[in-house]
Amino acid sequence: MKKKLYQTKTLDEAKALAFQDFGLKEPEIIFKIIKERKGFLGIGRHLEVEAVVNVDGIKKGKEYIQMILESNHVNGLIEKKARGNNVLYNIEAGDFNGYLIGKNARNLASLQTLVAIVVNNYYAPNETRKVTVDVGGYRKRRERNLERMAIQYGKQVARTKQKIKLDHLNAYERKIIHKKLANWKDVKTYSVGDEPYRNLVIEPKNK
Repeated sequence: MKKKLYQTKTLDEAKALAFQDFGLKEPEIIFKIIKERKGFLGIGRHLEVEAVVNVDGIKKGKEYIQMILESNHVNGLIEKKARGNNVLYNIEAGDFNGYLIGKNARNLASLQTLVAIVVNNYYAPNETRKVTVDVGGYRKRRERNLERMAIQYGKQVARTKQKIKLDHLNAYERKIIHKKLANWKDVKTYSVGDEPYRNLVIEPKNK
């Protein structure tokens, strides 16, 4: 969890600073006096106070998704899985699934970015969670389709010796194709251009 040390004269001063820095209130922050120098007759008192965030960021991520569903008057189920630093949220929202995914999965990518920000707001940099958001199992189906597509185009490029450029793929989708063809001896992949118009190229290694 995020933590920070404060050097103040009173515990209340440390609390006020922590509330401002973290944007949280008690009991979402736990305070512990690490050192205390009382001074003479109460003059020159000095405290070193540790403030530690006491929030389940993974739970907050689920609550954030639930808020989005409720604000759109949608009844949906959110499945949460956490293993190590990996967190997966799978949403099942019926007819609303298509909207959450969006064209070329842009809405889904944006939602995942926002949820990751919410989750990691409560963790220190060395505790960062890798957040994945899926909708109705879309990512698994899409991954299988992309792997099949990678094999198909890889074979075509190897046979024809002509490169192929693929557009309308986000960074996550390009990564899947790069990985699938990484060990092929006769083709190679790379990306060109700038987001959101970055393209993936499959070309023969020996033209």
